[in-house]
Amino acid sequence: MKRLAIAPHRLYFFLGALSLFILFFWWWLQVQHPTTMAVPLHAILMPLGVFPLFILGFTFTAGPRWLSVESDDHYFLLHGGTYFFGVILVIVASAFNLWPLRSSGFALMLSAWCAVTWRWGSLIRQSKAIDKKHGFAMLLGMLGGVFTLFASMLWSFGYDGAWQYARQIALFGFLLPIFLTVCHRMVPFFSGNVLKPYVVWRPYVLLAGWLLGCYLLVLAGCFELAWLQALAASMLCLSFFYTSWRWGVIRSLENRLLAMLHLSFAWLSIVFGIEAAGGFGLTIGSSATHALALGFMGTMLVGFVSRVSFGHSGRPLQVSHLLWVLYLGLHVAALLRIAATLFVIPGLIIVSATAWLLLLACWVAMMVPMYLKARADGQPG
Repeated sequence: MKRLAIAPHRLYFFLGALSLFILFFWWWLQVQHPTTMAVPLHAILMPLGVFPLFILGFTFTAGPRWLSVESDDHYFLLHGGTYFFGVILVIVASAFNLWPLRSSGFALMLSAWCAVTWRWGSLIRQSKAIDKKHGFAMLLGMLGGVFTLFASMLWSFGYDGAWQYARQIALFGFLLPIFLTVCHRMVPFFSGNVLKPYVVWRPYVLLAGWLLGCYLLVLAGCFELAWLQALAASMLCLSFFYTSWRWGVIRSLENRLLAMLHLSFAWLSIVFGIEAAGGFGLTIGSSATHALALGFMGTMLVGFVSRVSFGHSGRPLQVSHLLWVLYLGLHVAALLRIAATLFVIPGLIIVSATAWLLLLACWVAMMVPMYLKARADGQPG
């Protein structure tokens, strides 16, 4: 276990993997009893429990390189442990109807996230790098996490109106801006390393437009502005479709590890096509939310974390047949969950939840040993 203290990605990815499995198992148990499912808590806790620890593992591994700064202290041990314990506390408290304790769990998550956000801001201040745009974009997303967790804590204390703000900011003011910032920087970079010839295309005006669209969707969701939802989602849908083609989604199939990133990014056109349809008055239920959280974020998480884990454990950047099947299976499971909502087939919810739990359990079992063992190439880290 001492190896978890060697590097941020080891601890954050390890705790993230545990949190991922625990949360999907918790929800799998919930869907076995549809009449008593904790849907409001699920809508907030799943995104806040599944993704942030992995985000921190990537941010504090790759981020210092973006900023050309050193970050060699062990701050991450306390912050990662505090956030993880907060997630577990929320689950346990909810299972036993201990609502004050549930609020304490959200408070722990908030305190840890405030600390890492401050830490990231400090690294930006220390940086002498000329280009810090991606760093500032990450900071904006992390600040969105602060607002999300604060709203979640208020909701847990009994302020029911805070739930809508927490849910909307979590998706469009916190997680999506961070995912898009990482994709904007890394997908063309990785593509340029693999595909020859390849022209790296990632104008900052593109990223700015994506972030603006995210914040417009926050406003649209919080204040129920359907016209704004339709407008912002339509523009994002077209932008993501063009970007996916421009980045070379078809050519990426030459390399499985690269294809995992491109195929996940391609989900964004579907996500915002559905979101736009909802803004225009069609009944979409939670299909757009699940397309975003499962189709895009869930599969992209597996793609990015697998790549970082292989690279930082000294293993070849190659996708085994098993990992490829697991990854494609997650896409199918996401489609089943969307179909369950669009075509009103409740039974598919259980099928999808079971598939996600089994597939992710296999992936977690594949990843976790890398964080507990020395690098395969004998290098430090």
